[in-house]
Amino acid sequence: MSGKQDIRLRELWQGRKGMWALAWVLGAITLAATVALLAVSGWFISAAAAAGLAAMATAYTFDYFRPAAIIRTLAIARTAGRYGERLASHNAVLALLRDLRVRFFSRLAAASAGTGVLSAQAMHRLTGDIDLLDQWPLRFLMPWLWALLLQTAFVVWLLLAAPGLLVYVLPPLLAAGVLLPALAARQGIALARADTQAAERRRHLLLMPLSILTSLLLWQRWADCGRQFLEADAEYGRLQLRQQQLASVYVWLQQCLLALLTGLLLWQAWPLLQSGALSVPLLLALVLAVFGLNEVLTPQASQWMALGFSMAARDRLNALGSAAPAAETAAAVWPQDSLTFSAEAVSAKKAGALNGVENVNFTLKSGEVLLISGRSGAGKSTLLDVLAGELLPERGRLKLNGQDWGAFVKHDAVGYLAQQVDIFDLTLAENLRLGDAAASDAALWQVLEKVQLAGWARAQPQGLHTRLGEYGAEVSGGQARRIALARLLLKPRALLLLDEPFAGLDAANRSRLADMLVAEQKHGLLILASHQVQADWAFERLHLQEAV
Repeated sequence: MSGKQDIRLRELWQGRKGMWALAWVLGAITLAATVALLAVSGWFISAAAAAGLAAMATAYTFDYFRPAAIIRTLAIARTAGRYGERLASHNAVLALLRDLRVRFFSRLAAASAGTGVLSAQAMHRLTGDIDLLDQWPLRFLMPWLWALLLQTAFVVWLLLAAPGLLVYVLPPLLAAGVLLPALAARQGIALARADTQAAERRRHLLLMPLSILTSLLLWQRWADCGRQFLEADAEYGRLQLRQQQLASVYVWLQQCLLALLTGLLLWQAWPLLQSGALSVPLLLALVLAVFGLNEVLTPQASQWMALGFSMAARDRLNALGSAAPAAETAAAVWPQDSLTFSAEAVSAKKAGALNGVENVNFTLKSGEVLLISGRSGAGKSTLLDVLAGELLPERGRLKLNGQDWGAFVKHDAVGYLAQQVDIFDLTLAENLRLGDAAASDAALWQVLEKVQLAGWARAQPQGLHTRLGEYGAEVSGGQARRIALARLLLKPRALLLLDEPFAGLDAANRSRLADMLVAEQKHGLLILASHQVQADWAFERLHLQEAV
């Protein structure tokens, strides 16, 4: 993969060239064997029949064994090639998705305390768009290359077998295999952009009201939200229907062109048959080869949205990442002595939310801890997003030692454990080292001790090399949060912002974890948001009331 800021579609195969090359070769063998199997079978059946009809002596001397062996070999190659291609291509796709997720997460994590807005909606876009990028090599590029290869092979064969037919066969073949898919792909770019926008709006209108369901019911706005979602859902359904209709039209046009090709082939071959320049078995082989090409060309017409989806995902990812380094231009230098962090009448609300936090005030000095509490929906996570620099306040000011908070380059100075944590299908050590690539094994064990996961890790057969599964599927939700917390603790932070760090712990372990965090931040600032509040915690308290 390229180290450049922006991602380019042509780079997607570079990090795993060997995997993609193997998948392409196996796919080419599969499709070539499919087309050849039809052609050879047609030739063999018609040639054997002609030999039998000509004379019994000829029937006995006709070589049945070598064509039969070729047919069996092609059948085996088709089956084995198809199985191997699926394994190789899926392996390449999964490796590509893993590389992309780690690449983007590392880049955004390095700038996570910057001024770029990385809301939950933006994070969903990040993961969703990364999943769309695999359509470029898997559903667009490789099928095109396969089709071009087999069309070229068919043209070369026709040129050798019956060159006089080429001038009639070539135009419909190029129209069906090159021109029509190119037109479909061009139209697919615009439709895919509209599709991704409609899908995102539909998802937002579905999930956003659920997070504030109580307020909507109290304000009698639930019916309005339901109506907006149904309108967005209907619009998305219309786009999906249009895509299916256009795909059907393109496939139908392609079939018409291939039917025209077959008709022209038979029409122009008739004089050659009469003159003896072309045999019936060879003509039947050519016709069946055209039928075989149909299997190769159809995906180009039916999967014409793939390029558009990948291009739309690429543009959205580049736009999302371009905001991350914006804080580099900030001029303020972090104080080296004691810190004073303050909020003055801060109000904020996430995009699309009906309420947020209102008129928040606090002052926090080095070594102090602020505990934010309140019911679900009161705005704890919204306030943490503001403090982390991921959401701009609507009103009020944040200051650090009297200077505007937005003027500071945050980067490693601020650690934020958000509501949604990111755990990848990597080993425990690899997940932790996303926070500090140079961390030693000893440092990893030390930080696991701090978050009370060292005993669990030692009990695993693979230890630090235990794989955590996609999205942390192999660990519990509480363990995933503490692994993400451990990742933050690998580097010292001037400000540590933690959303529900005590999830999954009993009272005794909550106290031990709280004591560790206080000791860790004795020279810095610690802000916690949690439902689990213990009376013996001597923290500054900020209780948020849900607006009604």
